[in-house]
Amino acid sequence: MSASAPGSGHSADPNLVLTLVYFLTIAAIVVGTAVYFVFMARITDPEVRLMELITTQREVQHLIDNLSSQFSNFLRLPLRWRAMKPYYTHHTLSWIFILALAASVIVLVVGLALSLAEVARISTLTYVVSLNALFMVRQHLYYVRRTYLTYDAEHYLVLDTTKFYYFDWSVFNVVQIGILVIEFLQLLSFPIRDLLDAFHIAKNKELEGGGDGSDTASFIIGIITMFANLSSKFYVIQFWFLVSAIACVALVMAAIHTYNAWRPHRPLSLYWVKYLLPLANLLYLPMLVMLIGSAACLSKIGTEDYKDSSSGLLRCDDPSVLKPLYLALTVVAYTVGYVILTTFVTSFDRIPIRGEIHYKSQGVAFLKNMSMLLSIVFLLVANSYRHIRSILSLVIVGAMVCFNISTQPCFVEQINYWRTYGLCCILWVALIVTMLTNETSTLSNTGIGGVASALAVGAAILLVLFVVIRCIYRASRKKEAGEERDALVNDDSTDIQLTQTGGLSMAQSSAQGMHNIVPASSNTIAASK
Repeated sequence: MSASAPGSGHSADPNLVLTLVYFLTIAAIVVGTAVYFVFMARITDPEVRLMELITTQREVQHLIDNLSSQFSNFLRLPLRWRAMKPYYTHHTLSWIFILALAASVIVLVVGLALSLAEVARISTLTYVVSLNALFMVRQHLYYVRRTYLTYDAEHYLVLDTTKFYYFDWSVFNVVQIGILVIEFLQLLSFPIRDLLDAFHIAKNKELEGGGDGSDTASFIIGIITMFANLSSKFYVIQFWFLVSAIACVALVMAAIHTYNAWRPHRPLSLYWVKYLLPLANLLYLPMLVMLIGSAACLSKIGTEDYKDSSSGLLRCDDPSVLKPLYLALTVVAYTVGYVILTTFVTSFDRIPIRGEIHYKSQGVAFLKNMSMLLSIVFLLVANSYRHIRSILSLVIVGAMVCFNISTQPCFVEQINYWRTYGLCCILWVALIVTMLTNETSTLSNTGIGGVASALAVGAAILLVLFVVIRCIYRASRKKEAGEERDALVNDDSTDIQLTQTGGLSMAQSSAQGMHNIVPASSNTIAASK
């Protein structure tokens, strides 16, 4: 970041402001979550609180069982072909990705030892993509075999069939909607950054050294999405903060597992783990994307992409930064953090309450993994392949749209519907970026105002289309509900008529029987006389 002009007076460093906002936001989220749950515990009736604790303990125990099942499924890889039956595809792909991981690690070590920058960049990209692909394959196998890996098959049958049409405006649901909005802005920021970079190339301006518009846009995007675009002097602080946080989480998990295995009859109470889920979902992308940004920055040192604005979210050119050490630690921290966070946020499979915004773990797993692939594509693919990068982003976002429509990952229908709209808006932005990436003359002639107008018009058209479809769908639902109600009323009327007719027939039969009995009784009395 260039220094301010001598006569301009003192002004706050945007990097310092963004750093403070980044850490204060995380601190505010953690403290706010703790205060909320403590306050709710204080005002809740003791009996209700006791029942909630029992339910929470049961849900957390189910989460721990799912964690154990996922880890065991991830680690159990058969070597023999016969042992892979009937999941040949999953196990074969798993071994292919493991070999790619091993090869990329060897090549990365060689590239760092020989100071081969391009080799280090390609091997880092291969390692991260192979790790994500391996985890996606193993998680898909876990969901295929989930009924056999867990003890509660009926639980998952209920999860697969549960569906709500509306949600309540409770505090929990408001937080969930806020997390969805932040995730939408985070995913949207990747094609927006590429679009700003394309404008930089078209207008031939400096983005790193004091371009006012680009600095302002990057600053605003960093604050909204929590993806801090920091300069080199703040890189070391953020790097060690993330590495320390991930190391602490891993150590706490290992300590809890060791203690419970040592004293299985008196395990630790882990009801508080449930309260970490909103934090994990909110900080999932910021923490992992920061590590991807670190890997992107370090792996591109010495290449043509390093000075480009989209080389990464961080600036790691500080003299105190040792590239081999920091890149190795980044890869290790990303591996541990990705495996722990992804497994944790995809293991909470409880049956939701009516009106509560909750997600199926399979849907969370797919969308989180695809979000990470999107960030990997934008941060680690070289800028010389910018057009290919845009096409890959189209494929990834398109797959997310199709998955959201086909599987309905949220139990609330409205959330699925408007989440699809948000993904379609991201797809529209990615499409515009793909079309204009290499069209420098078009960008120069159109200007940022023209492109912004096109993006806004596309989003508005999508909104009108979704609202119309929503109205048509609601009208058809009301019609179907009315027909079902009429059918039920008709069935009830028929049952009443049949009951009345049957009762009248029985009464007539009884009267006729009595009529036959009375003369017979009279004749019997007369005969006896």
